[in-house]
Amino acid sequence: MTTDYPHRPMAPDLVRYPCMIFGLAGIVSAIVYAVHSPFIAGMCLLVGAAWFAFGKYGGLPLAETVIDWSPPTSAVAIEEMHRRGLLVMRRRRWMMYLAVPVALAAILLLASLIEQPEHLGLVVFPVFTLLATANLRYALSRCPRCGLGFFTKSTRRAASLRLGKTCGHCGLSLHAYKQS
Repeated sequence: MTTDYPHRPMAPDLVRYPCMIFGLAGIVSAIVYAVHSPFIAGMCLLVGAAWFAFGKYGGLPLAETVIDWSPPTSAVAIEEMHRRGLLVMRRRRWMMYLAVPVALAAILLLASLIEQPEHLGLVVFPVFTLLATANLRYALSRCPRCGLGFFTKSTRRAASLRLGKTCGHCGLSLHAYKQS
């Protein structure tokens, strides 16, 4: 039986609304720059949309680690569901580590194919966006045991991230999948 993840309150309105306004300003600037530079317009649109979504949602969304999550039966027990979730997080960590050299290689390869150096941003920005997405997927992983953000200390959606080896809420170790 699956249940809903724990409730994570939104960022305060004092934070959300300025983020949404800043995002709308980025989107408007994308429209203005569309005539002059499609690349700058694309960047402004992407960044503006991200800020608007952050404000609208009230924080960052978390990436699921297990499909059939349910609240833990014990605060210290490590069940098979937790092991599966930790293995997903392990794969995401390796993807994060491998994404950096692959992105650098892709940028170098594509940069060598570009005839005009001023168009290098057309290569760097999409590759950087994919790199950031791969890295955020790991950093925003849900804890397979408590269901909150593994790398956060706060239960809010707008919590700051910290990379560590244990969950900031329940203390589940990244290496607990090895325990029997």
